[in-house]
Parts: sequence; C-alpha cells; structure tokens
Amino acid sequence: MFPVKDKKFNAGAFILLQIALIIVSFGAVCSKMAGRQEFLSIPFFAFYGALILILFVYAILWQQILKRISLVVAYACRGIGIIYAILWGVLFFKEEITWKMIAGAVLVLIGVYIFIFGEIKNSKKDENEEGSENA
Repeated sequence: MFPVKDKKFNAGAFILLQIALIIVSFGAVCSKMAGRQEFLSIPFFAFYGALILILFVYAILWQQILKRISLVVAYACRGIGIIYAILWGVLFFKEEITWKMIAGAVLVLIGVYIFIFGEIKNSKKDENEEGSENA
C-alpha cells in the first residue's frame, strides 16, 4: 500500500490531481500577467483576483485529492507542474524551450514515474501479504 495504509492507488484521483495541477499552473500565468500591468490598475486587480480564485479552487481540489491518495504521492506528483509551466510559457508568453528545460522536465517525469509506480508495486505486494495472512 501507499505510505498511508488505507489509501490505494486510485486512477480517478490521479486524474483529478493532474486537473488540479493544470488549474494551479494557470495561477502562475495570472501572476505573471498581473506583474506586467500598471500597479493598482483594473487589469492588475483582475489578474490577481483570478489568481486568488484559482488558488481557492485548487485548495478545495487538493483536499479532495488527499482523501483519495496519500500526501506523499500527491506531493511527489506536483513536480509534473513543471511541464505545464513550460507549456504555458510557450503558449502565453512566447518563451523558448531550451534543451536544458527539456532535460530537466524529463528528469522530473522519470522521478515521478519511479516514485509512483514503485509505490503501486509496494501496494500490491502489501495486499498480497495481507491476503495470505488472512487465509
């Protein structure tokens, strides 16, 4: 099982986690857009208001995610947010992707993959051990 013994891998919760990460990554877009506005102008407040709304929605989603998967796994997956940040940088701000960005993102993805699927493997092993003890 995962580090929290009563929480097994849940594909639906993992998808919800990815949605939450996409949503919170838009917060960074709003923050950067607000920083480009004249201080205390209407667009400045609009972008910061959007950021606050995004963080509110994210906080609610995060609590729902933690009901379904362990904190350790959920927090490890937050590293995937770097992929979304690169994507938004290209789409919204015309930033260039460098090979270093790609290499870093690949390393993050490999780390998350190893961590999550290692936990799934441990979860199945623990379930098998529990099943044989109950028999």
